[in-house]
Amino acid sequence: MDFSSLHQALTTAFSLGMVVLLSPEVFILALVMAAHKSRARLNSIVFFLGSSIGLFFAIGIGLWITPNPTPGVDHPSWIHFAVRASIGTALLWVGIYRTWQFLTGKDDRKPKHDSSPTGLKAKFLAFFPSLNTNSEPPIGIHYISSTFLIGLFTTGLHPKTSILAITVGHQITRASGNLAKVSAFAIFSFLSLLPAIVPLLLAIFRPEAGPAIKQKCSDFLEKNGRWIAALICFAFAFVLWKDALTSLPR
Repeated sequence: MDFSSLHQALTTAFSLGMVVLLSPEVFILALVMAAHKSRARLNSIVFFLGSSIGLFFAIGIGLWITPNPTPGVDHPSWIHFAVRASIGTALLWVGIYRTWQFLTGKDDRKPKHDSSPTGLKAKFLAFFPSLNTNSEPPIGIHYISSTFLIGLFTTGLHPKTSILAITVGHQITRASGNLAKVSAFAIFSFLSLLPAIVPLLLAIFRPEAGPAIKQKCSDFLEKNGRWIAALICFAFAFVLWKDALTSLPR
């Protein structure tokens, strides 16, 4: 067993999974689903399914774009350089964006809807009715599909989280041994989906606790989540660019 490959795969999966876990917008939107006054369970289940499929799709992209390595051999090539440099640059962008959010105090959470929405806000809530926790529109294809899309694009296909999932897929392909590959996939998937799993469990077992927990978690993540995520992204951007330069043909 290649313990160095196992350690690298698990470290990458755990660290980048923590970045997704510490992203306030993912957890807050999941808690919004769980805080609906009458459809918390339905919203949370559909949101979780959308999040899972989106995340697995993004990991699959990372698996697909990474050439299968030859055991014990890592020849320099433009393909290896391009893949690692692209992912490293994307992680650097995420780190810079998170740093900017932390330093400027920008809040990209969904605003509270204390009053009746009007204009574009009303149209937005009409298209995504599950975000309006006090409404009770009819349950149909539009309601289910729009809630599914929120989970799909928030957790899996959002630019900030999809970059991390693609990076893990890239690392899974490079890892040697099934244990390293499966463990990395399981750890990253669990941590990334935890923001959707916890609200789902709340909606099933303690739906009345959703609003209060939403506020507490929101405050904590807004205060600490972004600078931690930025540090992790910068670290892995450095590692991937170092690997990219090593893979650059001379």
